[in-house]
Amino acid sequence: MKPIIHPRLTNDVFGDPGLLVQFLYEKRVLLFDLGDISTIPNGMLLKITDVFVSHTHIDHFIGFDHLLRIVFGRGKTLRLYGPDNFIANVEGKLAGFTWNLVDKYNESINLEVVEVHEDHLRRARFRAIDKFKRSDENREPFVNGLLLEEPSFSVHTAILEHRVPCLGFALKEMFHVNVRKDRLEASKFSSGPWLNELKQFIFEGKPDDFIVRIPVNGGKESKEMALGPLKEDLIFISPGQKIAYVTDTVYNEENKTRIVDLISEADIFFCESPFLAEEEERGAERRHLTSRQAGLLAGEAGVKQLRTFHFSPKHKGRESQLRKEAQDAFCEVRKAKEISSR
Repeated sequence: MKPIIHPRLTNDVFGDPGLLVQFLYEKRVLLFDLGDISTIPNGMLLKITDVFVSHTHIDHFIGFDHLLRIVFGRGKTLRLYGPDNFIANVEGKLAGFTWNLVDKYNESINLEVVEVHEDHLRRARFRAIDKFKRSDENREPFVNGLLLEEPSFSVHTAILEHRVPCLGFALKEMFHVNVRKDRLEASKFSSGPWLNELKQFIFEGKPDDFIVRIPVNGGKESKEMALGPLKEDLIFISPGQKIAYVTDTVYNEENKTRIVDLISEADIFFCESPFLAEEEERGAERRHLTSRQAGLLAGEAGVKQLRTFHFSPKHKGRESQLRKEAQDAFCEVRKAKEISSR
């Protein structure tokens, strides 16, 4: 089945970290980390609805100004999520500009900012029409790491340590909903927007007796059918993908436990590995992972595919070594688990 979510790094493995996730059949994009985003086309940036920031070191947050410049005046709401002090970080960015003419725009932008703490979430809103003054602050429960939940997917997070709190993320599709084209043709139904509506009804958990309106005769007429029979005849449901993203954290027991829980059984795990295996002490000092540690985490969590990134620029020319060390450790753990399970 064709994947519905398509992740890709925003830069090469030596550039600023970031992950762009596109949704097939939807004009929607999620962004994980907000470093240098100058290579992302403006049309793609305009599709971003949610931005998940691991922490606000410059290589993870300098792209805020660029994104705001592109989406300003488009009348949209942009949601941003980050660690402790994130609301103040966003507020400080906004305070660096002059907003005396924003009332001249019929459509500007609203920012909804969510700050993650161990036992709660804090929310605040910044409206351009109000010159980005902080408003609508509230505190909400934070349960089981759940950050965002929609009918078709969820995003969980874990608070990791990088001398400051740093968030790791996992995006999980609920399931894939695919139309059986052969059955569609046999039923003599036309393709069209109604099929996306049908999928949405399934994601929303509508009951089997829910009535679906189907266009016929070139859209000039319509017929009604219950969701249950349509689902049985036309739809194939399969498990969704899980995409995990971890960067800028140290390898210790507490972090290891949190990371493995977060990324468990991920289809693709994007993990930083700035340092070579031999640089374990340097990695601990800088609060970063080595290539081998990235592989160990992936193997322990039982992920299907490991993709390393955020390599130290001093290792240019040794990219293949960094990848190999990570993959060797990954395979080593997987092989050991297979042997022990026999």
